[in-house]
Amino acid sequence: MIVFAGPSLCDTDFLQGSALEIRPPVRQGDVYLATLEKPKAIGIIDGYFDGTPSVWHKEILWAMSQGITVLGASSMGALRAAELDTFGMIGVGAIYVDYRDGILEGDDEVALAHGPAELGFTRLSVAMVNVRATLKAAVLANVLSRPEAGELAVRAKNIFFKDRTWESVLSETDTELNDREYLKAWIAANEVDQKRIDAGFLLERMITVGLETPDIDFHFERTDLWVHATRTWKSRQSKSNNEDSGTYNLLGNTNFLS
Repeated sequence: MIVFAGPSLCDTDFLQGSALEIRPPVRQGDVYLATLEKPKAIGIIDGYFDGTPSVWHKEILWAMSQGITVLGASSMGALRAAELDTFGMIGVGAIYVDYRDGILEGDDEVALAHGPAELGFTRLSVAMVNVRATLKAAVLANVLSRPEAGELAVRAKNIFFKDRTWESVLSETDTELNDREYLKAWIAANEVDQKRIDAGFLLERMITVGLETPDIDFHFERTDLWVHATRTWKSRQSKSNNEDSGTYNLLGNTNFLS
């Protein structure tokens, strides 16, 4: 089984010896190429967008039409699962449920900036879903009132996702807080990483639960665009097998978003 993951998972050493092969965040064509290897299942957690074409819905549909179970959670996986669950893709976790139910709508809810794989996908900003989960926990712990948490959530949402950090959320805010320094310390010790939690649920589902072949009731149309795209992806793979493609660049381009 193949899983595409990056900053939502970070440390994957604990998966050594499992039936899962962890690959970098998915980009357009990766699910198609993975399907050619005939895995039992494909899990999508993290994926690129912005400067890199994101995973195409049609390649996920093609994978399922080939009898491969496709699951999604946490980040790009949650978005695609909410868009394709009626076609048989399996969504896992709270973030997927919130997208499915329309509670979350914007792509920026799961977006963040991060470093390259060589640096362990070091996070350079915080995802909005993690902000929301942490503020909710702070209310339950009586660290924040509901109005205070609501105002901070609005402020965080208004910050561009590449610039959204706890420091930017808590600094220069108009929200009156009883003890700003205590709140910073509390968040540092109790931040809720909802993306990582949901990624864990997806891995657990793939490892411990029997995955049935998807029940597909749609016809996959092999359009001219599809044929052209698959040829392009195969050519890309052939080139990358012969040279180091240098996919990741920490600060030089936009390939570090997921």
